[in-house]
Amino acid sequence: MSQSIWTVTTLVRFIKKHLEAESSIQSVAVQGEISNFTAHRSGHWYFTLKDNQSRCSCVMFAAAASKVSLLPKDGDQVIVVGSVSVFEASGQLQLYVNRLIPQGLGALYAKLEALKKKLSLAGLFDEQRKMPLPSYPESMGVITSKNTAAYQDVMSTLKRRWPLASIMHYHSAVQGEGSVEQLVEALNAADNNSHDVILLVRGGGSIEDLWSFNEEAVVMAVSRCKTPIITGVGHQSDVTLVDFVADVRAPTPTGAAELATPDQNEVRSVLMKSYNLLNNRITSLIIDKNRQLGQLRNHRYLIDPYRLLGEYQLSLSFVYQQFDKQQLRIARYHKLVDDYRKLLVQHSRNRVDINQIRIDKLQVHMKHQLLLHIERNSDKIKLRRQLLESLSPLAVLNRGYAITYQQAQLITSIHQLDKDEELTIRYADGSAQARILHIKESDHGKTNL
Repeated sequence: MSQSIWTVTTLVRFIKKHLEAESSIQSVAVQGEISNFTAHRSGHWYFTLKDNQSRCSCVMFAAAASKVSLLPKDGDQVIVVGSVSVFEASGQLQLYVNRLIPQGLGALYAKLEALKKKLSLAGLFDEQRKMPLPSYPESMGVITSKNTAAYQDVMSTLKRRWPLASIMHYHSAVQGEGSVEQLVEALNAADNNSHDVILLVRGGGSIEDLWSFNEEAVVMAVSRCKTPIITGVGHQSDVTLVDFVADVRAPTPTGAAELATPDQNEVRSVLMKSYNLLNNRITSLIIDKNRQLGQLRNHRYLIDPYRLLGEYQLSLSFVYQQFDKQQLRIARYHKLVDDYRKLLVQHSRNRVDINQIRIDKLQVHMKHQLLLHIERNSDKIKLRRQLLESLSPLAVLNRGYAITYQQAQLITSIHQLDKDEELTIRYADGSAQARILHIKESDHGKTNL
């Protein structure tokens, strides 16, 4: 076979890998009816989610199942949120559920997801908008209902950890009618009081109990605050929209108080270590300086100050001696340079006189040799001129000969002549034009008319 053969494990793992790489089904909300529900003693839930045509195996691990307030049962209509994968041992497609919402809350959950998407697109959840928390806050605002355990936990934690800070409480209902308006008013008031940090907290509850912290007005009020805000709404598993827009989200109200403050015991320990380190360094520095002071007290210059003056005078005297020696050496160099300069001038003058006499003698000798050369070559020139004149065509013409041209061509044979063209005959003293009447070849040739 040309195609490759896979093992079952390889195939299942391939399918699982590609399913888990598909981001669109790694956080998916699915609606259906629960059947075959089993609550294992380990705390895990196993059930099937089905509709009229299909069914899907579901697993909800103990950590997620413990957050569901009511135990589901077969026949319940629910919305589950989770990720899709494959269980390798059985090769079965499974939905790993991390949130289970009864059908009655489906519309509320859909509203929450729509508002979350809208606010996210508006940039309210962007990390660059978040402000850092102060390391050592001096003033803090706490927004929550006063008659709650969350308020007591936060206040006791703040006072225990960082009693140096002043704390102002802003009472607001945290659920029910009027809670949204009160939360917005409390946020605006706290932000205008120049606190270093604001804590927005409440205890745990159902999604309906926490819904005020999902309202757009409250989320927008948090986003407008110029003061860093820490949210601690519900338990660790509860997440509301204010958590996304706040600068820091804490898992619980107590956790918010802990994130807002340093531990005074840790700060005191650090300060004590710094104090001890500084004290040790100062003590060591004092000991070292005392040792140096003791050495200086026994220094010979402090015991006998005039000794230092004497050493300086001795050094100065030595410098003067060296200076005098250098002055004498410089004077000798100056005299030596003058002597060399005079000797050089005298020597140069002598060389110039000698070379001038030599040049004069050479000029006389050169003139004499030039005249002899001219005389020797004059006779040669005269003989060569006579030879050239004897060989010149003009000399031949002077003896009665002539040169014939036809159409500027020198005629040396009668075969070159053209009877129809005129001739130019050159003599020693001029030239003449002539026309051919008859052509006769010599006896040893033929006549050409």
